[in-house]
Formats: sequence, structure tokens, C-alpha cells
Amino acid sequence: MRKNLILILIIIMGTILIGCWSRRELDTIAIISAMGIDKSEEEGKLSVAFQIIKPSELQGAIPSGAGSASSKGVWVLTSTGYTIIDAARNATMQSDRKLFFPQNKIVVIGEELAREGITPLIDFLNRDPEPRRTSWLLIAKGKAHDIISAKHEQVNIPAEAIENMIKSSSATSMAVQVNINEFLKNLASPTSDPIACRIEMIQDHQNKNQKMRLTGASVFRKDKLVGFLDEHETRGLNWILGKVVSGIILVKSPKDENEDVALEIIRASSKIIPEISDDQIKITIEIKEEGNLAEQLPDIDLTNTKTFKELEQRKAQVIKNEVQSVLEKAQKEWGADIFGFGDAVHRKYPKEWKTLQTKWRDVFPTINVEIKVDARLRDTGLSSAPVKGR
Repeated sequence: MRKNLILILIIIMGTILIGCWSRRELDTIAIISAMGIDKSEEEGKLSVAFQIIKPSELQGAIPSGAGSASSKGVWVLTSTGYTIIDAARNATMQSDRKLFFPQNKIVVIGEELAREGITPLIDFLNRDPEPRRTSWLLIAKGKAHDIISAKHEQVNIPAEAIENMIKSSSATSMAVQVNINEFLKNLASPTSDPIACRIEMIQDHQNKNQKMRLTGASVFRKDKLVGFLDEHETRGLNWILGKVVSGIILVKSPKDENEDVALEIIRASSKIIPEISDDQIKITIEIKEEGNLAEQLPDIDLTNTKTFKELEQRKAQVIKNEVQSVLEKAQKEWGADIFGFGDAVHRKYPKEWKTLQTKWRDVFPTINVEIKVDARLRDTGLSSAPVKGR
């Protein structure tokens, strides 16, 4: 009995020691919430902006997720180096605390640097044990430093604002949600090309300041940025990938071509169906969408069956146009398979894929793609007729 008690005490003490040996006190570390990476003006170097949380300003004051423009709870430290880790080590010359990466949520890469290839940058985030592979990856249209340094009206930690924007983008389906892990997975594919979220600073005409905004998607060919998709092209991509969750589709009223009708997306799904016949590849994209009549501007009753059918047809055409626009860019302009067509062919035709795999990048731009859209309206919402004007 005594021996068992001694053994239990040894195990408990061992667990406590193991759990605490690497503990760091808050006053010895600089907690990074976001980082932005750009090309430096110095040849061959990177300029890395670290968004560091100020514990003294946040302690017992404003809860996470709330804040004001006058209270900025972060300090932006910019450092240069030949690699990210080199820049991080050099940052200690400006900070009295060691940079701490595990709480980092956002990684922004500047456009100029992304066009040259981001494999060396991703390598650090993948190899080092501190950075999280679940951090969101964004490409800045312009400088990443501008994004990391920007304030936000609603929160005093800008990284939280960016994370919330990414998560809430499903309300429009006009952005993509990609973390480091997902980007690496697509980068490792011999045929598929990666994508990332696009972010930029835009002019706020109300207060004449600039503010952060998600503005679509960034498209890569292997590890190099080749171009951007706008919001509607990005939703076209999400239609194909089956990642449309919600959103509003505007169509012209069948009764008045000068007026718009807002149709809400309730649910959507898609299938990518490959076919090989006479050595020719054809891809059929089948999209099913269901929605409601969310808002109508003209003072006209749109609830009769004939008009409903016309609205469904117009909605289907908008969806088809969005899909066609992203296909046109990806196939003809960039030759980047961001849809997973190669993976779909591989799964269905494993034997033929052995030959196709080595020449897929030459084959992809020539593939005939057929788009089939089945768009339905479920009901008219709570009201069966428009609000009458006075």
C-alpha cells in the first residue's frame, strides 16, 4: 500500500513538472495576433510587420470583441530579415520581450511578394512548432503592412476584426475561407492550384479614412500569385466548390426592367461530373439552389406562378454567369485548376489518369465545361405582396 502511494505521488509530481517546465509568464512574451509580410526595400530581404497585443491596455478594460477607434490594443513592430525567423529574431532589438506565435490568427502576404512565390514563407509557418497552421491566410492587394497597421472601428485588436470578417463572409459567399493548412494541402497537389482570401484597404467616403475589406479571392498557379477574383467571380468559384452558404442575388423584375428584386440564397449544392469520350474530357457542373423572395422594390405583385418561374430562370442565369466568369479566367487567362477538376477525373478514371497527370496543365485550359443550374424559389417570405406606396 505504501509503495503504491509513493508511486502515485511520483506520477503526480512528474505530471506537474512536465506541464510547467515550458510555461512563460505574460510579462516575458510579446503575443502576436497577426503578421504581415512584404518585400523589403533592401535587396533579398523581407519586411515583416508583427501586430502585438498590449496586455496593459486590455487588462480589465474592454472585453475581447469590443472596443473603440480611440483605443488601439496592439503595437505594430516592423522588422527586416532574409527569412521570417531572421526578421523575428531581429525584432528583439526593438522589443524587450520574445515574440510569441501560438496566438497568431492572421497571416497577410503582400501582392508583390506573393507574385514571386510564397513557398519559403509557408515553409516557416509549416516547420516551426509555434505558429498555428489554422491561422487564416490572406493576400493583400497592395502592402500587407497597411492591413496590419490599420485600425478598426468595432474592435481594438484588428486581427479579431479580420477573423470575424472571414467567418461572417459566408453571409454573402463572396470571399473564401482558407487557412495555412488548407493552402499547404492544395499546394502539395500535383494538379490543383491553391487559393487564398483577398483583402485590401478601400476609401471610406463618409469619414475620408481607409478601412479594411475582403474583396474576393487570390488565385495561385503553384505557389505564385497570378491574379485576383472580384466578389461575384469568387461566388462563382464557391458555386463550383459547393461552398455557397448564403447571400443575395439581384435580378431585374419581370414586370419592370428598371427595378431590382432581391432573392435570398437559402441552400445550395454542387457536383463536378467528369466524362472521357474519344480521348476528350468534358466536365459537367451541376448546381442546385433554393431561395426566397427577400425584397422587391417595385409596387407589383410577383407571387403568381408565371412570374415566379421567370424569377427562377433569371436567378439561374445570374448563377451561370458567375460560374462562367471564373471559369473563363481560370482556364483561359491563368491555366490554374482551382476547382479540383483534376482530382475529380483521377477519382473516376484512375487508369486514364496515369497518362493525364503529367500533362494536366496543358489539358485543363482545353476542357469543355457544361454548367447546369437548377434554381428554385421556395416562397415569398412573410408577405405575399409588396408594400403599397402612399
